[in-house]
Formats: sequence, structure tokens, C-alpha cells
Amino acid sequence: MNLRGAWSRVEALRHESVHSDLLLLRVALIGCVPILLAYGCAGIVYGNLPLMTPVGFIDMPGACAWLTAAMAFALAILATDWLVRGELTPPQPQPVVVTKRWSRGSYTRTVMPPHVVPEPRSSLLRIGCLGVAAVGCASALVGRATLALGWQAFARPGGIAPRAEWPLCPLQWVWPWLLPLARRPVVLGLIGVGAVLLAAAYFMNWRKVRGAWFPFLTVLPMLVTLNFLGDAGFDFAAARGLGGLVEPELVSALAQQPGRYNVFNFLSLWGAVGFGTVGLIVGFWFGRSRVMDED
Repeated sequence: MNLRGAWSRVEALRHESVHSDLLLLRVALIGCVPILLAYGCAGIVYGNLPLMTPVGFIDMPGACAWLTAAMAFALAILATDWLVRGELTPPQPQPVVVTKRWSRGSYTRTVMPPHVVPEPRSSLLRIGCLGVAAVGCASALVGRATLALGWQAFARPGGIAPRAEWPLCPLQWVWPWLLPLARRPVVLGLIGVGAVLLAAAYFMNWRKVRGAWFPFLTVLPMLVTLNFLGDAGFDFAAARGLGGLVEPELVSALAQQPGRYNVFNFLSLWGAVGFGTVGLIVGFWFGRSRVMDED
């Protein structure tokens, strides 16, 4: 197949129906549920859970981690409920049979009831999940602020098993295959590929080529996935002296703050899972969207 034929097939992906967009959304949500559950479990196990904010990741130790985990569990339940029941449509008004009587007889006709305005249905479960998520997030941020001020009210409880390695599965077995991804030439190569694709996307967009952003937004999650996998394998092996790696700082960090070190190692691993699944789907959807072609 020549390049023109390959590009034609890429262009054909942009003409999918709205049904396919909803399908991609459902698949992305299906991928989000286990990620949220694993994220919440990591906070309970390790007693530390970084929270993503507009200014970056913020450490949430102690009770703040448990509150952040509650937020993650609530969002997972919310996503599951949406996957099972979908959008809650308003109830449809029922037709009413009206009989008109005149002096010479009567006739019957079916009409809709007057001044009926359908209202969207609400779900107590979804409202409760949103409430728990909002309260958990706000409480965790307030607790983290008190810890920064020196108050230790939110310092406890800690994790139930800060040194546990089972949440990091399968790094115990695959770290030798992930270490090459952490080498400098490989990392620079990933950055170079991303830079080339970005420049190509800008150039094609300047030339008004439809689908100019599709290759970049589809390949970018794969590049980020490989980078996260390399970080996860290196951090796991270096802190434990595996593979001949000697990193005293990482060994000391694991010994002094095992929960914090392990949870960041966990985020590298599951960040790769997220970008390789949900990120790839979202990138595919944005890449074929007409919004990306607008100036």
C-alpha cells in the first residue's frame, strides 16, 4: 500500500458516526474504572496518594490520602453507574384519551396533556457520588494545608502496608525488560519522535490538511506510555539494588519513606496503563475530531 492509500484510510476514520463516538466514550470510561479503583487502593495501602491539581501533584499523606481514596472510589462508582444505566432521560408524558360530546354525537381523540415540561431525572446515587468526591477532595486539600502549617491532625492514619509490593505487580517480573526504556538514548529518541510528529502536525495544519493532528495525538499516548514504563522499571529496580543498579538516594528514599516512594512508583506504572488505554482512545477521538482542524 502506498502512502496515498494509507492516508486515505486514515481520513476514512474521520467519518465515523456519532454512535462510534459514544462507543469510544464508553470504552474510555471502562478503562477509567479500574484505574480509579487501583488509585484509591494504593492510597489506603501506602498511606500517601499524590493528587493532581492545576499546579501539579500534591502529596497527600495520612488521612489526606484516605480522603483522596474516597474521592477516587466515589468517581469509580459514578462511572460504573453511568456505564450500566447510561444517561437518565426524562420521563415521557403519557397520552390522554379525551372524549368530546356535541349535541349531534361524540367523538374520541388522543392528545398529549397540556403544559407538560419534561424535567431531567436525578439519581440519588450519582448525586451522592459527586457529593462524596467533592467533600473528599476539599477535605484532603484542607488537611494538606493544615499539615503544611505544622498541625498534625491529618497525619494519621498511615497506610496499612507501606512496604507492600503486590500493588506494583507485575514489576517484580518485568523490570528487566523495562530497564532499556529508561536509557538516555531511548528517552531522547521518544522525545525526538514526539517533536517530529508535532512539527509535522503544525505544518500539515498550516497547509490545511484535514486530519493533520491525527498522527500526533494517536502516537503521543504510546510515547508517554513507554516513558512511564521505563521510569517504573528503573525506580523499582534501582531502589532494591536489582540489575546491578547503584542508586543510594533511591535506596535511602525507599528505606525512609516506603509509602511515598512506592506510591510514586505505582503512579508511574498505572500512568503507563492509563495512557496506553484511556489516553490512546482520547487521542484517537480528538485526532479525528473536526475541532482540531479549526483555526
